[in-house]
Amino acid sequence: MLRVLTSPLLAAISGLVALCSLVFTYVTNPFSRFTIVRGTYAARFTGGALRAVDRNDRLVVRQGPLWRALAVYACGLHVLGTRYLHSPRSDAETVDGVIADIHALRFDPRRLLLISGDHFTALFVRNLGVFFYPMLDRAIPGTEQDWQDRQSTYLQTLGYALGVFDKQPELTTTIVATGRNAATCVNFYHYPSDTLFGMLYALAALSGLEPARPAAYGPDVHELGTAGAAAELTRRYRDSLAHHYRTYRARVLDEERLLVRTSLRVSGAKDITQRRSAFYDNVILWKTAELAARLGITEDDGDFRARLKASILREFWLPEEGHFLEDLSVEGVARRYYSSDWLIVLATGFLDPADPAEREYFIRSVDHVRAHGIAEPFAIKYQADTRAHRQHPVVRLAVASYGGDSIWSFWGMEYIKTLVLLHRATGEEHYLDEAGRHLDAYAAAMVEHGGFPEVYDAEGQMLTTPMYRSIRQTGWVIGFEQAREMYRAARAGG
Repeated sequence: MLRVLTSPLLAAISGLVALCSLVFTYVTNPFSRFTIVRGTYAARFTGGALRAVDRNDRLVVRQGPLWRALAVYACGLHVLGTRYLHSPRSDAETVDGVIADIHALRFDPRRLLLISGDHFTALFVRNLGVFFYPMLDRAIPGTEQDWQDRQSTYLQTLGYALGVFDKQPELTTTIVATGRNAATCVNFYHYPSDTLFGMLYALAALSGLEPARPAAYGPDVHELGTAGAAAELTRRYRDSLAHHYRTYRARVLDEERLLVRTSLRVSGAKDITQRRSAFYDNVILWKTAELAARLGITEDDGDFRARLKASILREFWLPEEGHFLEDLSVEGVARRYYSSDWLIVLATGFLDPADPAEREYFIRSVDHVRAHGIAEPFAIKYQADTRAHRQHPVVRLAVASYGGDSIWSFWGMEYIKTLVLLHRATGEEHYLDEAGRHLDAYAAAMVEHGGFPEVYDAEGQMLTTPMYRSIRQTGWVIGFEQAREMYRAARAGG
């Protein structure tokens, strides 16, 4: 009798728990209609002047096991939910119309955060320095209102991240809202290589120290209005950032080899793949050290950065293959793996195609991409094959090609910019012709899909599996705008 009564009771309790977790996930989604989440750092332009209000002292960071489990659960539920629910799309019939719709959706300062979109409702802090690094490029045309919105949204997101990590002693990849003024920090899937980089890059860009573009290509059409607010953020959070820099460097750097430790797994932009001391992570370490020095977070040590750069180039460049080694795992070294996130060298300034001493790295890498069809049907796949066994189990189950032979729009834009800059450096038209072909392909896909999809499959269709669907209207479109302006300037002889 007890067993009979218990089963319905357990079923009722399970149903109630499930319902409560669904409600929790909905109301703590900063982008849902009835969200309870409120921003603690706000920035608005009034009469052309920026006013920032910092109430981050109200932030509460919840790091108990239950809160972390709920945060991960909410993130997973959003991924599954948006796969089978509506995926917002633009109805515009032109590329510029699609861009305008995405800007209105993603760069809205009334929202809490700058996010990629759709199912990614949490803040992946790296995005500030990687996928959204062109946000403050003053040469990208647009209305004054749009420019103000770009600055405000970027600044607010940084202010929020700084406030959270001021109260959290260890960096994580992701910040998940878990209450009105509450947040929980979690890792997907390991300690981050690029969270500190994302915050420092954003501070430098908002201060006017970083141009938010890989090279000058045209006159500025906007004035930066965030330098004062950035200076105040730097002053308020300098001690916190210095602490995170010390712990980050001590944790990831092998001081003897001057490389990211091979004994440590870290998460970077290609966090879906299990790697050891990836080229990307090493370049990010170099840039993080540079930014910390430029912002006055640490003492400047140019000799350290020079030795670190030399060590990275010596260890990762494969002269016979003509590309950078993906990582220093036993398998990666033995099989001479390639990965397109080598293109991080452009945005970070680690290498410069205008420098004759460094140009060959770009030329030979592009030759490798062409020879192996990595930029076909348009730019660019992470690699020519899937390598599903290298992905984390949950990714392998849901979308095995995500970190493999899928086409990533962000890295595609970085490849296009590389081609444009190689044309500028060499005068060879085939680089510019290829850049134009890829831009045309993206323009057509944007109108077809009603957005700027995050990822395409190997055949060039928006990536969709039974458990995953690409973001359709991702704010990464700002990179397309930058690449297009660079291309136009090159065609005009600039």
